[in-house]
Amino acid sequence: MAKDIKLAALNFYKVIAEKNPNETKFSVKPAINIKSLESYKSSKTELCKVDFSFGISYGPLGKVELEGALFLSMDSKTLKETLKGWKDKKLDNETNLLILNIIIQRASLRALQLEEDLGLPPHVSLPKLQLGSKK
Repeated sequence: MAKDIKLAALNFYKVIAEKNPNETKFSVKPAINIKSLESYKSSKTELCKVDFSFGISYGPLGKVELEGALFLSMDSKTLKETLKGWKDKKLDNETNLLILNIIIQRASLRALQLEEDLGLPPHVSLPKLQLGSKK
C-alpha cells in the first residue's frame, strides 16, 4: 500500500535554532511527532496533509525545532485507508514508516543547515573518507 505514496510538497512553518555559547556539554536527543493527518484538496488532486514536529535537543547547549506540513499524493483508496487508520489510532505500519522516513529525511537536511550556521554538532554521523593501506 505505502509504495504508492509520493511527496508532493513540504512546508516548514516553524523553525527555531538556539545555541548557548557559554556551554560545552551536550547530549543529542532527537524527537519526531506526527501531529495530524487530514485530507487536503488542491486545485488538481486530493492530497494527504501531515502536520509534524521534528526536534533535536542538545541539553543545555541548544536546540533545533522544526514544525511543518507534508503533502502526500496517493490513490483515493490509500488515502481513505490512511485517514481511517489515523482516526482509529491504527495507522498501517508500512504507511507510518514511510511518512516518518520522509519527515526524517527532509527535516534532517534543514536541521543540518541550521546546525552548521550555529556551530552545533550534527545530529547524524556524516560520511568520512579514510586512507586505506596499499596492498
